[in-house]
Amino acid sequence: MKNLMSTFIVLFFATKLPAQISPPGLGHSKTASWFAAGIKQKLNKNWQSMTYFGMGRTSGNSLNPIEKPAIFVFNQEFYHQLKNNLKYSFALSLRDQKEIIPSNGKTVDQQEIRLYGRLSYAFKGKKFKITPTFRQEFRKFFAPKSLEDAESFALRTRLRLQLSVDLNEDASKKLFLSSEQLFSTEKDALSKEWSDLQYHESRFLAYYSVTPKNSSVTFDIGYMNNLVGGNHPYDVSYLAMDVVFNGRRKD
Repeated sequence: MKNLMSTFIVLFFATKLPAQISPPGLGHSKTASWFAAGIKQKLNKNWQSMTYFGMGRTSGNSLNPIEKPAIFVFNQEFYHQLKNNLKYSFALSLRDQKEIIPSNGKTVDQQEIRLYGRLSYAFKGKKFKITPTFRQEFRKFFAPKSLEDAESFALRTRLRLQLSVDLNEDASKKLFLSSEQLFSTEKDALSKEWSDLQYHESRFLAYYSVTPKNSSVTFDIGYMNNLVGGNHPYDVSYLAMDVVFNGRRKD
């Protein structure tokens, strides 16, 4: 983990880049917070790389959104522009999430590796852009023996619709609104059986984004409401912040 952090810090300050980094779902809690720092680098005419490190905290049963550490995420994604408005990407994500053992209330670390791909198409107006995105992901969990009831594999499908609006002439200030629905099927660690593909949760986000004049750094602050479950849903409020450095390719 220390080597991973050191590598990221070197990359973090070695180059300089925009796009908000949405928080992950952190389970049952009243409130939560998310902070991430990333680098977006143009590799060539059609390829881009996005690397980020993020951490999330939860409130438990209180209203303090930074009370308990909940997750650490390292994410690497590559984007390819097919046409002016069509883009796909693939990514690898490494996660370390805090899980509570129901029998004794103790907290343990559950590691996860995640692979996913995205396909999006942008409908552009003069001051706005509407982008529907399809995302398919595979999740592999490495749960400790104390979490034997946890799923070992999962497949998830995400459908997102995002609206971005330019708030000034040079588009250095933007507003992002999005709605994302998640559907999932899991393989139980004990029964070894897959569940049916079904609706799991919805995420509603609002972000304000600003890139200072003559700067390659974008600052984002936002709010997410995570509505989890179908029959008896609960919701969690997230405060999210991120910093993204925009690297330039050297020809």
